[in-house]
Amino acid sequence: MKKETLLLLAKKYTEGNCTTEEKMAVEAFFDKMQDGSVIGLHQFPDTKRDVILGEIFQELQIKKQLGNFRFKKALKIAAILIAAIGISFSVVKFALAPKEIIQIALKGEKKEVLLEDGSVVVLNSNSSISYPEKFGQIRNIKLHGEAYFKVFRDTKRPFIVQTHDVKVRVLGTSFDVNSYKHRATKVSVLTGRVEVSSALGKKVVIVKNQQADLKNNSDFQISKDDSTEGIAWTSNTIVLKNTSLSETAKIIENWYNVEISFEDQEIKKLTISGKFKDEKLENVLESIAFLKQLKIIYLTQNHILIRKKTP
Repeated sequence: MKKETLLLLAKKYTEGNCTTEEKMAVEAFFDKMQDGSVIGLHQFPDTKRDVILGEIFQELQIKKQLGNFRFKKALKIAAILIAAIGISFSVVKFALAPKEIIQIALKGEKKEVLLEDGSVVVLNSNSSISYPEKFGQIRNIKLHGEAYFKVFRDTKRPFIVQTHDVKVRVLGTSFDVNSYKHRATKVSVLTGRVEVSSALGKKVVIVKNQQADLKNNSDFQISKDDSTEGIAWTSNTIVLKNTSLSETAKIIENWYNVEISFEDQEIKKLTISGKFKDEKLENVLESIAFLKQLKIIYLTQNHILIRKKTP
């Protein structure tokens, strides 16, 4: 049976779409299969096997939740199924895995998420997290973009944030992770301590008002600064400290849901410092243009060109 078919069956099982008649038929079939009075499952047409497999996955989940003696029977059915048509155990494990939740903050918005363990995550614009509906022994979170974490302390269940290039491990603390795809991840700690590790195995531990910035996917640059500035975005404040216009443009694109182009690539290397709280897009752009002697051109309502000001 093809992998695609198995995944569809897993989806059917998680949604509980099987009928009562299918349920009764499957149980009767496997009762007879165990005493050898019916032919092997491999002789059934694909459509019939799909129905049976879907029922087995649902039976497993229901009996597991109820915790009654019939769960053992369901496991026996699964074992026969695996032996009959060679399903890998990983597929059954996939079907029984907790439901994954995805939270997204689109460009131009921010979003606060309360996790089932009591932890709070604030997503910056154009960011997302994914996590299981219910945590196990490890509280795993996958992050794309930037988020501020206030982690509920639980010494028995580490809290791990995985980005595209680092892993952050904590027990209970508050910290910011900036991990947009266009840049290497930067972790800033507000309270407590965290361990940050790279894909190549390099590890560092940072504490309050320390930042770890991954360089060249191999080593971390540790700095010390007021980490509250790193989460100024949670109060709708843009803080720029010798920030390149290239990076500044990315921030503006995410915050205001626009596209910014540069006529001259050299302009991207210019740096700027400043603070903008609850400012309109036009005010931010005009301030940058004034400070750096640039000109702002609106190609469309959402597409902006920045070029050098000509005499």
